[in-house]
Amino acid sequence: MNIGFLGCGNIAQAMIVGLLDSGLKPGSITVLTRNQKKKKFYEKNSIKRLAVSKANSAKFDFIFLCVKPKDVKNAIERSRINWENTTLVSVVAGVSSQKLKIFTNSEKVIRIMPTTSAEFGKSITAIFMAEEQKKQTKKLIPLLNKMGSTVELSSEKDLHEFTAVVGSGQAFIMEALKQYDEKLLKFSKNKNAASKNLAMFVSSIAQHIELNNGIEPSIKKIMSPKGTTYSGLKALKKNKISSVLKSAFKAAEKRSKEIQNEY
Repeated sequence: MNIGFLGCGNIAQAMIVGLLDSGLKPGSITVLTRNQKKKKFYEKNSIKRLAVSKANSAKFDFIFLCVKPKDVKNAIERSRINWENTTLVSVVAGVSSQKLKIFTNSEKVIRIMPTTSAEFGKSITAIFMAEEQKKQTKKLIPLLNKMGSTVELSSEKDLHEFTAVVGSGQAFIMEALKQYDEKLLKFSKNKNAASKNLAMFVSSIAQHIELNNGIEPSIKKIMSPKGTTYSGLKALKKNKISSVLKSAFKAAEKRSKEIQNEY
């Protein structure tokens, strides 16, 4: 299988590293590029590069579009790719399948939304495709599963909410974790030790959820009646922490929809 990446920012690099670590051969990945800004990354991971203007000289099963929304049209036009010979897999938030089909003059378009956790095989990747593209997903989904797990969406509109909850959600949780970072610094030898303690603290939460089959059973295992955890959770509920997160989801989802209207 030959895979191309049009764009090599944070998400593309995370996907590439995740795919390589899962056993994909470096020779099967090519970055279509216009500059040498990521030279160290290419050399470190033995990634092939091909000038965008020469992209049509190579054959690809899939080309992942990993550019900013404002650059989509220009990137596709400059690539001069015959899109009838490959499938465009867009990682771009907010740019609809319909727009991508117009830009490529092709029906072979699939949209996905991975996270940067693809780098260590922990991405939950959403995928949406039209009915006629479902044959292609038989090849694509196993590839995406090398970076974590895949969720198939029945409606393209659901990508807005998925982007907000999963795509942006980790950053929302990290923002909340800043309070823990500050407290752990107080109890740790230095900042480096505090970061390691925070990482252990967060990973233990994931293990609780996995071993206890959900959040509520995990909370019950930690909390004793009328104890310190009970009092703290009561304060969180009183201050409507769930409403704060829901407002963040809504704001991110709204922005995703705005991007679609802009581009």
